[in-house]
Amino acid sequence: MKKVYLAVLLLAVCILLCAFEQYTVENTYKTTTQYIDTACTYAENENFEEAEKICSKLTAYWDKKYPYLSAMIDHGMLDEAGATIYSLEEIAHNKGDELTDELITAENQIKIIREN
Repeated sequence: MKKVYLAVLLLAVCILLCAFEQYTVENTYKTTTQYIDTACTYAENENFEEAEKICSKLTAYWDKKYPYLSAMIDHGMLDEAGATIYSLEEIAHNKGDELTDELITAENQIKIIREN
């Protein structure tokens, strides 16, 4: 009987971990896309100072979520998205015209992470 209880307990832990993973990935996707959409709006209006602030917040948020995501998701995809996210602040600081394109790239990379 103890084996049954242990099996049920392990199954419950697995289900909770799966739910935590889905919640974390979905929440990260929503928050990062909000930051990206806001920065994109500022970049399109050529307000690079505000876009840089939003990109800085996005970088800080990514740094906060990365340890959790790296425990659940392929590091290659995360590193690729992280490299793009880390470059956004510098591009905004330099008032680069390619900021909008890089923001869209970051959003697409995060969407792929969510779908996988």
